[in-house]
Amino acid sequence: MPSSEKKSLYRFISIYITFVITIIFTISVIYYNSNIDRVKLEYKSIMQDFATLQIRRLKWLHSHYPNYSRYPRDNRFKSAIYDLEYREIFSTLNSKYINLEATLYFNKEYAIYVETLSDYYLGAKYLLIEIPKDNKMLYKIYKNIAIYSSIFFIVMLLIGLYLARLFIQPMKSSIEILNNFIKDTTHEINTPISIINSNIEMLKLDQFNPKDSKKLKRIKIASRTLEGIYKDLKFTTLEQINKSDNEEISLKLLIKERIEYFSYLLDSKQLSIYLDLNESIIKGNRALYIRLIDNIISNAIKYNKVGGRVDIYLNSSELIVEDSGIGMNSKEINRVFDRYSRFSEHEGGFGLGLNIVKKIADYYNLKIDIESKKNIGTRFIIRW
Repeated sequence: MPSSEKKSLYRFISIYITFVITIIFTISVIYYNSNIDRVKLEYKSIMQDFATLQIRRLKWLHSHYPNYSRYPRDNRFKSAIYDLEYREIFSTLNSKYINLEATLYFNKEYAIYVETLSDYYLGAKYLLIEIPKDNKMLYKIYKNIAIYSSIFFIVMLLIGLYLARLFIQPMKSSIEILNNFIKDTTHEINTPISIINSNIEMLKLDQFNPKDSKKLKRIKIASRTLEGIYKDLKFTTLEQINKSDNEEISLKLLIKERIEYFSYLLDSKQLSIYLDLNESIIKGNRALYIRLIDNIISNAIKYNKVGGRVDIYLNSSELIVEDSGIGMNSKEINRVFDRYSRFSEHEGGFGLGLNIVKKIADYYNLKIDIESKKNIGTRFIIRW
């Protein structure tokens, strides 16, 4: 799948998953709140019965005090009484924190119910009932949320993948049409390019007058440009990387050879070339390294300004190609390796060159860094 398709697919899936998670979260909160309310009602019903029972006991104790002074207790719950000033009268509660403003509240281990007394038995205004919190009820809510959320998420994810395929299908069809067009074009232009190049090579510039020699140079430049496009198209659509081809390559000699190849293009833009090349031997497919170097140099020429410069530095671990061209902003740098990406309508090509560079670099585990400023220039750094 091309990177543009992948990015569109990932973007759609990311937005879709965010939307689904938002729905799941909202529904879960609503479900949790409704079930917590139901749980609270169950607790309140039980604890109101205990409070009614305890009030009767307090009333009896109040009427028989001081002949009988033992505070009533029950194995099913703990209780406490507080006066109007929130002062404790008596308590068997386990909880340390008391909230007399709430009717029913929970802490980590207990549920506590607060009953406001109409009659001040034993001077008490508030009766508190405490029972252990049944975590099974809460676990059941959490379990249901987890199960139903997972099922809903999986179902929606499957629907999302189906919608994503429908979403990228038009793009996929367009790219397929373009690729088929490139394949057909590549096949058709091979023969005329070979004929043009073979005939140009048989012509010598000193056989013509200056005016005709200038015209012949232009033909050679056009032929070299067309040949470069053809090789990129051929690599993209027809060639596969030959894993068995692993020869020793002198990058210094290869770069000099490619500079000679681009000499007509350099002259046509009046570009000065500076070379600082140290010997560097690597192993790999020579044809692939030619495509890599050609596309970087070609970009440095293509997007340069008339009378500009191209500087190439080579040492044992890196290759640097720097130009004084139109440069790129950060957004363009992030898209520079995408297939069919072009940032100038005034320059030709299909936008394949740097995509090919990235493929070859990835295959050989080369690291590519790009430094660029708009209207100042671009620096390609390849490290191995």
